[in-house]
Amino acid sequence: MAPHVSIILLNWNGKDDTVECLRSLSHITFPDHEIILVDNASTDGSQDYFAEKYPDIVKIFNDENLGFAEGNNVGIRYALKKGTDYVLLLNNDTVVEPDFLSGLVSVAESDSKIGIAGPKICFYSHPGKIWAAGGKNNMFTGSIINLGELDPEEIYKGTKKVDFVSGCALLIKAEVIEKIGLLTTDYFLYFEDADWNVRAQKEGYLSVVNCDAKILHKSGISVKKTKDSNYYYISRNILLFIKRNGKWYHKMVFYPKFFLQYTAAFILHMARGETTKSRYILKGIKDHLTGKYGRL
Repeated sequence: MAPHVSIILLNWNGKDDTVECLRSLSHITFPDHEIILVDNASTDGSQDYFAEKYPDIVKIFNDENLGFAEGNNVGIRYALKKGTDYVLLLNNDTVVEPDFLSGLVSVAESDSKIGIAGPKICFYSHPGKIWAAGGKNNMFTGSIINLGELDPEEIYKGTKKVDFVSGCALLIKAEVIEKIGLLTTDYFLYFEDADWNVRAQKEGYLSVVNCDAKILHKSGISVKKTKDSNYYYISRNILLFIKRNGKWYHKMVFYPKFFLQYTAAFILHMARGETTKSRYILKGIKDHLTGKYGRL
């Protein structure tokens, strides 16, 4: 029998994108799956629309915007309680190929050490170009980069080990979640997926990408929604990510570089009159130093 996969689709004021994603999911070939649509208190009529138009899928409507981490955690808790074998986090601004989930599950089932698997992700606007074929962490700089970005998609084939699988499309075994816990809500937005991968690897699991499984991603939509506040979350969360996961020798290199880089960024934005960005950078650093996490 095929394992059961719970697909968690998180929506926040993205009704049209979510509808397109659901339309593509209706054609997937993997037999044993369910869709759990979690809405983060959208104000664009999403909840009424999905309640009326999609009576056959599980819907969870949050009373407030819980962010990426806790919004997905709501769906994960539901799936685990129902006894799922796998959880798939899937951005609502994606369009999937019919066989992508079959490819992910097949790879994950092939090796008990594989805890997290992801597909090759291409740009929605340029389907022949890679957005991410997995990711790489640099603990000395705090950077998490998408591998293969802008490369031709046809050169990426087969399965490869990576530092992290993007939360844009991340398949994780339920047994892994039971060991490492849910997404860390301190992040609220950004770095929570990289952190989850690191935590799984500390328990001996591998993160892999199956480049023969493909989806498309409308890159940049979430950044547009958060506007300048992304400067806050990135400056704060990069510090949290290194604090949680960096070794002492990583931190010796990281901290001086970080403060030089972000001091320069602060000054540059001030010089350009982008005072909001500068304030967010400063507040992000301050909140990290005082231990204030979660939502801005």
